Amino acid sequence: MPVAISSILPTTPEAATISETASNTAAQALNENFDLFLALLTTQLQNQNPLDPMDTSEMTSQIVQFTSVEQTIATNSNLETLIALNRSQSSENSVEYIGKEVEALSQAAKFTEGERTEWRFSLAEDSSEVTMTIVDSNGSAVYTETISANEGTHDFSWDGSLDDGGTASDGTYFLSVEAVDEDGGTVQTDVRIVGIVNSVDFTVDPPALLVNSIPVRVTDVTSVTVAPSGDT
Repeated sequence: MPVAISSILPTTPEAATISETASNTAAQALNENFDLFLALLTTQLQNQNPLDPMDTSEMTSQIVQFTSVEQTIATNSNLETLIALNRSQSSENSVEYIGKEVEALSQAAKFTEGERTEWRFSLAEDSSEVTMTIVDSNGSAVYTETISANEGTHDFSWDGSLDDGGTASDGTYFLSVEAVDEDGGTVQTDVRIVGIVNSVDFTVDPPALLVNSIPVRVTDVTSVTVAPSGDT
């Protein structure tokens, strides 16, 4: 079912408007201190000895320090504005993934009893021994399978079978792939999942795409395609 974009966009103020930031607080404190400084300076000038006037060098130095701090706070405020704009743009870009099929780097995948869980892994070169280990959310290895495979991309499907003969319960599981070549050297691998982006989680920074209920960073997406008809 199509997702209404308006229902998932964060209801936040405009990106350029930042309320109660650290820079605003610092600027307010600086203004209060500067006002106090001017009040004290005015009092000193009014009550100075005409025959022995104040040394203006110290006063000038303090004014320069206030100006320097003010410029630093202004710079920080501008940076916060840029960060807010970037976050807003990131949120808008994330929404565009909804309903698309993506392939993303992730060892995690959801398992539901009666269904198969799919992963995809790649080998940088031919491997005489590829060990695939499925780990549960407690960090315990529950299933292991060893095969040989050629360089390239391969799909791995798991029906929930456990090494002890039982069947896995519903939940999140993680696939670890370790491979060696004929000489026993390590072969580089990566693990990915493929699925439809159902929604976007804006409670984390940066926003996370939810692919088959698994959170995925946009930077981990390796490909995007139009979802097959009937999957959205």
